[in-house]
Amino acid sequence: MSRLNRLPLRIRVTLVFAGAMAVVLAGIGLFLYLRLGVELDRTIEQSLRSRAGDVGALIEQADAGLAQSGRSPLTEQGENLAQILDAQGHVVDSTPSLRDRPLLSESALRRALQGTTMLTSSVGDDGARLLATPVTAQDRRLVVVVGAPLEDRDEAVRNLGSLLLVGGPVALLLAALAGFVALTAALRPVESMRRRAAAIHDAAPGQRLPVPPADDEIGRLGATLNAMLARLEEAFARERTFVSDASHELRTPLAILKAELKPARRGGRT
Repeated sequence: MSRLNRLPLRIRVTLVFAGAMAVVLAGIGLFLYLRLGVELDRTIEQSLRSRAGDVGALIEQADAGLAQSGRSPLTEQGENLAQILDAQGHVVDSTPSLRDRPLLSESALRRALQGTTMLTSSVGDDGARLLATPVTAQDRRLVVVVGAPLEDRDEAVRNLGSLLLVGGPVALLLAALAGFVALTAALRPVESMRRRAAAIHDAAPGQRLPVPPADDEIGRLGATLNAMLARLEEAFARERTFVSDASHELRTPLAILKAELKPARRGGRT
């Protein structure tokens, strides 16, 4: 703390401002980072619920399940994952990319048979967000599973994190620089008053400090210092008047004493 107190005022205020801005920027960055992940998860969930409803409606109307709906745009997109499982976990139908590997584990299948379940699982080498919901079709209790890869979602979050890590320090540096420049401009009237105060001397009375036009703390300080200078000049003027009067009052009796001493010295007396 003692070292900090020895720093110039502009540096200290800039450091405090930069610290506060760092906390604010970190908080905003963390909020945006987490918020983006939440919003992307919400979008994926809404999309999965819509797709699960579409797939459920298709298999309720079709006899061949996804085999018949495989020509639909719902399953032609390569990134779409869709699968139908029976109550024992066997694959009834699936999009071509999934083949015969069930997307749900036994515990996840049991939860899905009881109600709609959202979970995250790995599909191949990538993670995926899955939604499983029970459907009764073809006189069977089935589970419709739809999924979306998380690669794009994770990449978007990583890109935002990288942008924040790069842009955050740059924004902090610019904010600190702007604060330093603004503080320097705000303290410029103080420096001007200091230079004028250093040049004031008693040989040139009537000099005053430059007061900025703004009615703020610095302006009031300049006005107060000018009033103090006026009082000091009045005090010095009274002192000079007193000295002049005193010297005048002493000059007459000293002259009389001097005139009396000169004849006395000529008389030879001691």
